[in-house]
Amino acid sequence: MAKDRDHIHKYILSPMYALRGWNLLPYAVQARFVPHTEFLEKEPFELMKKCDGKTELRMNELSEEQHQLLERWLRGGFIHEAAPGDTLLPIQEYQFFPVRFKEEVQWSITGRCNYRCRHCFMSAPHAAQGEPSWQELMHMLDSFERCGIHAVNLTGGEPMVRKDFWQLVDEILSRQMIIPTLYSNGALITDEFLDQLDLRGMRPVIQFSFDGVGSHDWMRGVPGAERAVNEAMKRCRDRGFRFSASMVVFRENLGSIRETVNHLAALGCEGLKIGRATPQGEWLNEKEHYLSNAELYQAFLGYIPEYFEDGTPMSIDLSGMFNYVKDDETRRGSFFEKDIPEELFHKRLMCGHVRRGMYVSPQGFVLPCMSMVGSPIEHLFPNLLETRLERILNGKSLYMEIINYRISDYMEHQPDCQKCRYRQLCCGGCRAIALETTPTDYLGKDMSVCEYYLGGWMEKKDALMKELRKKYMQA
Repeated sequence: MAKDRDHIHKYILSPMYALRGWNLLPYAVQARFVPHTEFLEKEPFELMKKCDGKTELRMNELSEEQHQLLERWLRGGFIHEAAPGDTLLPIQEYQFFPVRFKEEVQWSITGRCNYRCRHCFMSAPHAAQGEPSWQELMHMLDSFERCGIHAVNLTGGEPMVRKDFWQLVDEILSRQMIIPTLYSNGALITDEFLDQLDLRGMRPVIQFSFDGVGSHDWMRGVPGAERAVNEAMKRCRDRGFRFSASMVVFRENLGSIRETVNHLAALGCEGLKIGRATPQGEWLNEKEHYLSNAELYQAFLGYIPEYFEDGTPMSIDLSGMFNYVKDDETRRGSFFEKDIPEELFHKRLMCGHVRRGMYVSPQGFVLPCMSMVGSPIEHLFPNLLETRLERILNGKSLYMEIINYRISDYMEHQPDCQKCRYRQLCCGGCRAIALETTPTDYLGKDMSVCEYYLGGWMEKKDALMKELRKKYMQA
């Protein structure tokens, strides 16, 4: 571009992107087919708005900074030279939504399930959460659309048990919204189901539940559940659908982690997230199955060397203690270890994830995340069927109060944590996990990170990783 700064150019925004804005964040470019939004300052955004296929840009009138922006956008594929007659698609035109920003929603479209999982935190075997009517679904979907929510991830219960599932999918797609992820136990992921996705040009990541080789049937309460999910994963692999899995560990399946990881990797699974069964829902009073945090961390320390011995078969998240993404070295380590300078405590959110996304239960409650379903404070949150989402996102609802908490709010609430030598690493931990021990106090302690630090597990893991790096990670 440096050679032709005396020339006039017309650029156009790639059809992969659209211009958007929200309260407090009015200048954004949003990917149309994946959940990703980038925010700009006003002047760069005004320049991007001129990339409309018809505005003439006189190169010699632009600043050096503007030239650099255009060059970067060209290299990144955000814009390209406009051909005669090129215009933006209507969906790409700037839209402003007068609410706080939300990029995606995890939406439980039913509380029913075709399985009888022993550990279900929302008691889906009994349909404790019920199932919203079609009219209620449309009310909620209208709300998402009005507030500029672009990505809708479908979960349940088991979302595919709804008789109007494909009707709902078509309604979402007709509004130019996307469905990046489907959550399923796998029983209904047939060839016919995948045919319907192909028919719509959809390639969502399918997130399967898999609770260990040899343990899955027992945990899911249905004979043949393990065979069914294995067949579903093979089907996805053979037809090019991406999928990942989540595993709940408990006393009876703790020894199957290595076999399970290798088994899933052989099926083509991209990654496995392992969490601990907790005293909620169906297992509220069956404490003999639970593992202590110390037992969990000890098991993970035993498995991590095996993971490297097996050649890091796939990406893995060991309950926040250890995270390894195969194709991204920047996403390896521990989610527990936030390492935030104290001078930034008043700026940093307790949980950054809940700012971009939200969870909506089958009953319409708007929660920071799905883990809070069934908690004693669930019914204190605003309900989308009773209160407009605009009011929830713009007002002083419990939902907004919670997602806006800063680390400094937590430290003020927990004076003894202010004295802890791990405070900059821990930063209070996970709010959903904190509710397990302090059900009515969102600013309670996350005892899993307390155990991780005060029990010396971080140092044990670091020492182990030092040895493993020498053995496996050095050239």
